[in-house]
Amino acid sequence: MFSFVIFSEEPGFAAEIEKQIAATGVARIGAVITDQDRLLESLKFEKPDGLFVDLGHAPHVVLDLLASLPIELPLTLVSGPHTDSSLILRAMHLGVKHFFPGAPSDSELTSVIVGLVQSVNRISATSKGHVIAVMGTKGGVGATVLACQLAASLQEIGGRVALVDLNYPLGDVALHFDVDPTYTLADLARAEEELDATYLRTILKGHESGVQILAAPTLMEDAESIRSRHVESVLPILRAEFDWVVVDVSRSWNEASVQSLTLADQILLVSLFDVPTLNHARQHKKILEGLALSGARTRMVGNRHSKGDAVTVSDFKRVLGSEPDVLIPNDYATTAESVNQGRPIGEVARGSAIHKAYRQLAIDVYAWCGVEVPEMKSARGIAGRFRGVFSRRS
Repeated sequence: MFSFVIFSEEPGFAAEIEKQIAATGVARIGAVITDQDRLLESLKFEKPDGLFVDLGHAPHVVLDLLASLPIELPLTLVSGPHTDSSLILRAMHLGVKHFFPGAPSDSELTSVIVGLVQSVNRISATSKGHVIAVMGTKGGVGATVLACQLAASLQEIGGRVALVDLNYPLGDVALHFDVDPTYTLADLARAEEELDATYLRTILKGHESGVQILAAPTLMEDAESIRSRHVESVLPILRAEFDWVVVDVSRSWNEASVQSLTLADQILLVSLFDVPTLNHARQHKKILEGLALSGARTRMVGNRHSKGDAVTVSDFKRVLGSEPDVLIPNDYATTAESVNQGRPIGEVARGSAIHKAYRQLAIDVYAWCGVEVPEMKSARGIAGRFRGVFSRRS
C-alpha cells in the first residue's frame, strides 16, 4: 500500500491529516513528524512513497528545509497560504505534486491521493510514449500553430498522436483542425475518479489526419476546474495509448502548465526574432532553469524566420546563449490557408519549405527522444489527395 510521512509542527493538524489519509483506503501512514530535525531521519528510515508537508506559520523556512534535504523527495503534497503566488511557484520548483491552499477538505485530499496512487500504478504498469510540450514565450508567437503542425507531422510520419490543449480558456487547437468537440478537459476533470483509457477515448475528438484531440474548455468557470492532478492523471494514460502526446501549454505558468512541463520528455520554447519576444524567452528560460527543466530537455524554436529579419540568429544567440535548435520559415500565406481551412500544412502545401521544416522538426523530435524514425510512407493515397483538394470548410 502507498505509504506517507506527514510533517507538521502543529500536532492537532498532523493528527487530522493522518486521519484523512488513512480513511482513503489506498494509503497508510509510516510516520508523523512534528520536529524539523527528525524529518530527514524519518524519510531515510521509512522510505515513503509520499510526503505531506504543512508549511505552517513560517512557510519559506519549511521550504528551505525541504530544499536542503540531501535526498530525493518522495511524491510531495503541501498545504500553505493561498495568497502568496511566489510561495506556490517555489513549491512547484521543488517538485511538489499538489499545493493545497489552506487545510484540505476530506474529499479534496482523498481525490488527490487516489489520483496520485492511480497515476503511479499506471506509469509502472504501462509502456510509455513521449510527451512533447510546446510553450510560447509571448502571445502571438505561433506556439499553437506549431503544436498542431508538429502533431500532424508526427502522425504523417507514422506515429499515433494525441494533441492536448492546455492553453485554456482561449485554446484554439480544435479550431485549427476544424473540429467541434463534444467534450473537453473540463469533462475529464468532472469525472476524474472514472478516468481510464476507455473513458478517455470518449473524450478525445478525432481528426481525419489521425490526430486525436483533447480540447480546452471554452468557459472560464470550466477552465478554473483544471488542476495539476488532472494533468498528472491523463498524461500517463495517453502515453500508454499513443506514441506521441503533444501538449499546447499555457505561458501563464499555472499549476497545470508546470505539471505538464515536469512530465514532458521535451519542451519546445517558441520565440520570434524581435527584441521584446527574445526578452520574454530569456525570462522563460530562467524559470525553466529554476524548475530544473533546462538543458537538453528544452529546445528553442525560432519561428517565422526570414533572412531579412532585423534581429538575426547571432542576436538570438547573444540574448539566449545559444542558436535556435529549430528554424521555421516565415510563410504567412500558407499558414493562414491551413488555419482557415482547418487542415494541416502537409495537405494545403505539401512539399513547401514550411511543410518540410515541420516534417524535419518531427524527425528531430524522434532523435531527441531516442526513437528510431519509422520507414517513411506516403501520407495519403490518391483518394486522400483528392479529398484534400476538394474539402473546404463549410
